[in-house]
Amino acid sequence: MKWPRGLRLGLRVASGALRPKPLLGAFVALGIAELVGFFVTSRRKPDFADWAALVGPMAEERKQGELVVVAPSWAEPLARQALGDEVFPLRDVARPDVSRVRAALEVSALGERASELSGFRETGRREVGPFVIRRLENPSPAVVVFDFVDGLGPTQADVRVTSPEAACLWNPNARVLAGGLGGHPTFPAARFECPGGPFFSVGPTVIADQDFRPRRCLFSHPPARGEVVTRFAGVPLGTVIRGHGGMYWILERERKGAPVALAVRVDGEEIGRWEHRDGDGWAAFEMPLGAHAGKTSATVEFFVSSKNHAHRHFCFEADTR
Repeated sequence: MKWPRGLRLGLRVASGALRPKPLLGAFVALGIAELVGFFVTSRRKPDFADWAALVGPMAEERKQGELVVVAPSWAEPLARQALGDEVFPLRDVARPDVSRVRAALEVSALGERASELSGFRETGRREVGPFVIRRLENPSPAVVVFDFVDGLGPTQADVRVTSPEAACLWNPNARVLAGGLGGHPTFPAARFECPGGPFFSVGPTVIADQDFRPRRCLFSHPPARGEVVTRFAGVPLGTVIRGHGGMYWILERERKGAPVALAVRVDGEEIGRWEHRDGDGWAAFEMPLGAHAGKTSATVEFFVSSKNHAHRHFCFEADTR
């Protein structure tokens, strides 16, 4: 950090490196004033004009499809307003985590850093007004073979409930329903609709986790009896199935609801079972594939159930890597 000239002279006087003279008193005062101004301006919150000034530099720095992370996180809506959906697509904004990310641009304001990128290596930086743009690389990014949220659709997936046995029908033009503040997540236009109404549908949506950060996942409300089963055919496999599950935080923060169980079967064999309890928030799970690892075409099924389905707006994401 380069200190203001007046302050450097003042410090030399204070340390005895320079003999005090009448004029140097003015330099000391100037240095103090510059120091105060330096810290005031360095902690000034960027305004809309500052964010707008990032458009050109970000276009120069960002590579196609590269993740952009804002620190502090509460400032991200301001960056999104200035830079647009091309820089902040929903898939990136509502990411499950950064384990699969190869490289990211961190836009830092107020000296803040993104904790989720703490293990990444800095390979470049650029200062733009009150911001620092850092290029960061993941030393060991995960290689995802298949993403189940992306793969949901009538071509490769189907959904059913088990008690009573019934198919859930794919509807590409369903009515979009949003629960509003404190309500259910948005039910998208393209979804599998199960018996019992819109709450019993399976489709990609976004929930707010325990930090009120968005998370993209498959809404999968358990039925009153039995299980809702989401089945994927022809899935290429890695060595594990890894994912996260949770509910809109407002619904689970009082910790009064019943646990939700998620079981995973591959070619008819259960490879793991995981339980989400209120208060867990956006929590991770991982299930080794064992003898199924490396298969080029497998059937993968996700079974969701609960002993009390009331207000169990469960949502999960998963991939194989």
